Amino acid sequence: MSNETTVRLSIDGHVARIELARPGQYNAFNRAMRRDLLSVLQRVETDLDIRVAVLCGAGRGFSSGNDMSESSLSSAQDILEGEYWPFLRTIAEGDTLYIAAVHGYAAGISAALALVCDFCVMEETAQIYLAFATISLVPDGGLCWLLNQAMGPRRALQAIVEGQKLSANECQDLGMATKVAREGQAVNEALLWAHELAARAPLATAAAKRLIRQVPNLNLAQTVIEEAKEQNALGNSLDYQRGVDAFFDNAVPKFEGN
Repeated sequence: MSNETTVRLSIDGHVARIELARPGQYNAFNRAMRRDLLSVLQRVETDLDIRVAVLCGAGRGFSSGNDMSESSLSSAQDILEGEYWPFLRTIAEGDTLYIAAVHGYAAGISAALALVCDFCVMEETAQIYLAFATISLVPDGGLCWLLNQAMGPRRALQAIVEGQKLSANECQDLGMATKVAREGQAVNEALLWAHELAARAPLATAAAKRLIRQVPNLNLAQTVIEEAKEQNALGNSLDYQRGVDAFFDNAVPKFEGN
């Protein structure tokens, strides 16, 4: 267990559990939690034994977003670029697979946190709440980009200006939620899935994540080139040989990440 006070980290084999831990404030992000989450994520990314991480919230829900009760001398732009973007970027660009396990609300910028993860398991009663318009703000943390990718410009704009609450089923239909779990089961289902994913080839998983993240900015020819680069490196790995040997032996491969 980590020593961070607002974010808890526990590790079980190749799987990490990261828990936002301000339940009395619905896990609202204050300065300390932004700092602690970045610290935990950096630890996860530098621990080569961790292959998958589940991100969840303690208490009644995932997170209410930014803690509006905390005063700050910094501008909104400075906080978003200097304190939120570093941990969002770590998730987006890291080699670890991240699964958001959402119960209750993922509101405000915490919606960006849930959706920037590689996968999202939502409880059937959970909602993504785009609350920004209700206080005369716009989505932040890259949420406009994430919504546009999933919904297209017209539906994304409508959801934003209407301050919609997107249900788990709607999110699954849009591809924003990967799985819908029964009430009270999102974390358990995400952890079970994480252990299944962690048994797969970690080098190939990380390469696939890099490619899928790059594809929106590439054309077909560029994609072929980037795939070839990744394939070349993977084909020279010991894990590739382990996979080939297991295939011919009709056995289950045990990948070691090298």
